[in-house]
Order: sequence, then C-alpha cells, then structure tokens
Amino acid sequence: MPESLAGPLRTQGFVCRGPDQPADSSLDLISDKPNRWNVEGEPTVYLSGDPALALIESGRHPEDLVDRFRLFELVVRVPLVVDLRDEAVRAALELPDDLAWILDRDRTQKIAQALRHAGSCDGLVVPSAGALDQPDRFNVVVFADRPARIARTVTDLRAVGEAALPVER
Repeated sequence: MPESLAGPLRTQGFVCRGPDQPADSSLDLISDKPNRWNVEGEPTVYLSGDPALALIESGRHPEDLVDRFRLFELVVRVPLVVDLRDEAVRAALELPDDLAWILDRDRTQKIAQALRHAGSCDGLVVPSAGALDQPDRFNVVVFADRPARIARTVTDLRAVGEAALPVER
C-alpha cells in the first residue's frame, strides 16, 4: 500500500460499554474477539464518530446486548490511518464504489489484515455497516498490536451517559 494513502487522525470518539465491561482506561477497550475488521487474536479498538452511531454499533452484536450500558467519549489520535470512505483510497485498493462490500465480513477482515500487516498504518476510518446510507458517519478501527501505544492514541476516556433498554432474549 502506498504510504500516501495514510494520514493522521485526531477526532472525538464514542463507545458503549455494558456494566460488566471494564472501562477504567483505554486499554480496557482492546478486544481480540473476531469482528468486521479483525480476526480472532488481533487486538483492536472499535470506536464510533458520534454517540448515536456508538449505540447503533453496540446493537449490531446480539451476543453483546445488555439491558444497561454506559456511553463513553474520548479523544482519538492515530498517527496514520487509511480512510476507507475516501473514493481515491478505495480506488487505490481496488475496492468498489458501492459500499455494500462492507457487509462482507471475510472481505473486510482480509483488507484490514493486509493493511495491518503491511505496517504502513495504525488503523482505519471506515463507513459504518449500520449507517451505509450516511457516508459522513464513521467508525475508527485502531490496531492495538502494541497496547502501550493505545494509552497515547485513545485518551481522555470519560463516561457521558447511561441508558437502560429492554432486551428480549
């Protein structure tokens, strides 16, 4: 991947956490469970660009649904990210214009693995599978292979809200 596809990111981020999920520091946000942009064993932090999207994303994983959750706000400073919302970036990576490819988990995992292991970026800015019709909304995927860097990359974690929703099982 040409390094020119990657650039710095500084933005506000949001994440929802269940009451039993730790959130004392940014290190608590690291997960190595398989997800859209990582395979099992690849430590990754998933963040949303706005509070409502954080709620949408937390509801996309039925196994993680809980009756109560906390919303956290934080600052994200990633030295080099590849923004997969950008048409030129997608063209350089030979990805289609139609964002439906985001729904193919095998494909997204392979794209992220290739970018992660190339070592030319520290994370991704991605369209949200929960809001494909709203390209200005995004998620940030931070590669957490070096957890010590996460404390500098994801900072100022603070609870900003709490909610209870009935969850049918």
